[in-house]
Amino acid sequence: MRFPYAHTSHPDWSQALALCLAELDAQSKLEGCVRDPNLGFVYLTDPLRPHAEAIVAGLKAHTGIQNWIGASGAGICATGTEYPEGTALAVMLGRFEPGSFSVFSGVQRPPALGARTASGASAAYTALVHADPYTPDLPELIVDMAGKVESNYLFGGLAGGERSCTLIADRALQGGLSGVVFAGDVGLVSRVSQGCYPFAAEHLVTRAEENVIFELDGEQAFDVLLADAGIPERVRHGGPAELRDALNPLARRGLFVGISPAQAGAYRERTPGADYVVRHVVAVDPGAGAVSIAAPIEDGARVAFCSRDETAARKDLVRICTQIREHLDERGEARGAAVEAKGAVYVSCNGRGLHMFGKQSEELKIIRHQLGDVPLVGFYANGEIGGQNLYGFTGVLTVFY
Repeated sequence: MRFPYAHTSHPDWSQALALCLAELDAQSKLEGCVRDPNLGFVYLTDPLRPHAEAIVAGLKAHTGIQNWIGASGAGICATGTEYPEGTALAVMLGRFEPGSFSVFSGVQRPPALGARTASGASAAYTALVHADPYTPDLPELIVDMAGKVESNYLFGGLAGGERSCTLIADRALQGGLSGVVFAGDVGLVSRVSQGCYPFAAEHLVTRAEENVIFELDGEQAFDVLLADAGIPERVRHGGPAELRDALNPLARRGLFVGISPAQAGAYRERTPGADYVVRHVVAVDPGAGAVSIAAPIEDGARVAFCSRDETAARKDLVRICTQIREHLDERGEARGAAVEAKGAVYVSCNGRGLHMFGKQSEELKIIRHQLGDVPLVGFYANGEIGGQNLYGFTGVLTVFY
């Protein structure tokens, strides 16, 4: 049974709401759509923020659903479609077993860790989290929230807006974290697409200090970077101008380092499917043979230099969609019956979409091609949440089944 969903763009907020409600009504009558939905998802673009409270009130009054979660974004998305700007609204109506979810915010506490539902499942197993990017100490708050769910696994992102943002947790809010905690028996699978490819195999960090890597595998880190990037030895040992010309294309594409979670200390990742945490290379020092990155790093970590481009982004998005399909197939085999995707939430970075995939809506079309016409809503974020990490330039795709 699939979740009804609707999306539209209209300069008048009341008309946008009316169009979505009409589509939801039409879908709800179709065979195969869930009956009696009890959790609503709503994402809206920045121009609709002043009307967020009225939109939530209208959704509650029309659908009878009292629990709503969502956020504002610079852009929003739905199945096969992006709304990168303008006035747009996306809504999805989910159905979950009573007691298997709990909306939380600064004024609504999530279930205590260790609490159980009537069915005996963990009441606080995972959570969809929306965050206000203007909140102080946000990375620490995300880690703290991950510690409040049994899986240590969060998914979601940072809301967007021109000067401020809006979070929705049964009403319009600002500041902190909000969202919905799911019980352990809610069927969902989530994956993070980094959109990166490594130049070569991982290396062991053999000397580092704060955010500067001096040695990899006992060799100067800068020399290892040049070798991994395929820069010829004659260029590496040539003049500064020739070396700079060779490095410029890398810098334009974006040069990053992927930190392997298995060996990365504070970057240990408990989210299934997230293979590494990516951070920018912010500076190189040929004289010292050093590479500086946008994160602290310790001896013993394993890292790989990587870059992002359209080809890598497409391949990595297909990879996570394949993993999600395989997960559903495995669940179906275990249950002896096919497992259907009921709905999905996608949180993508503001820097992806057209900028990374070359065409508007191409990112969402790839997901639709891989997963079919699964009902999907989401937004373009100022940072993405996967596990207990705050990412950038990633896509976090979560499918309910």
